[in-house]
Amino acid sequence: MKKILLLSLFIVQSCFVFAQNYCKNDSAFKELQFPLTVQDTQTVFYYFNNEWIAGANPDMVDADSILKMEVKNDEYGNRAVFITLSSDDLEKLKSDVKEAMKNLWVNYDPICEFPGGNGLLKEWLEDNIQIPDGYKGNERVVVSFYVQPDGTVTDSKIVRPSKNEAANAEALRLVNALPKFRVKFCTPKKHRIGYTLPITFREPGAIYIRGNEAE
Repeated sequence: MKKILLLSLFIVQSCFVFAQNYCKNDSAFKELQFPLTVQDTQTVFYYFNNEWIAGANPDMVDADSILKMEVKNDEYGNRAVFITLSSDDLEKLKSDVKEAMKNLWVNYDPICEFPGGNGLLKEWLEDNIQIPDGYKGNERVVVSFYVQPDGTVTDSKIVRPSKNEAANAEALRLVNALPKFRVKFCTPKKHRIGYTLPITFREPGAIYIRGNEAE
């Protein structure tokens, strides 16, 4: 019965997201990266005796050793599966995880992308920028901002301003208008992510040779 329950749970979970162990890669092989979908960001986390163990997942546990299994949100609001094991089986799992991770380089940094992939961010900026009337020159305005765990852009600030205040105002308007980013966390506790974004202003109709842009 436990094996059937465990198999059913895996099938259901696979319809939603990849498990956190798919965030792993080693020095020889790296998973191909595609633009994140909304489903990709909804990571399921597995807890063993109410403890999240980096690198541990249910396929490392014998189904017969599972005493209890419950699907619910964790304290951080993540979709999670809570699995209860005996103390001996828990220690064995931790030992197995330690051995499995020994020769792996594991990146648990969050993945944060502009919707459709970061390559589309430049296109979005070019499509939405409004060059101020009478603007002359060619320069970059650099804006810092944070992406919150839900993908919302907040706390935008000019860190490298233009002498043209209208350009500064437009850079802030543009960043504040960014759509929600897609964020995938590989650890249960989520945090905001800081970025800086250079926004290029070019005089309408002017032609610039690469290398002449103001630094």
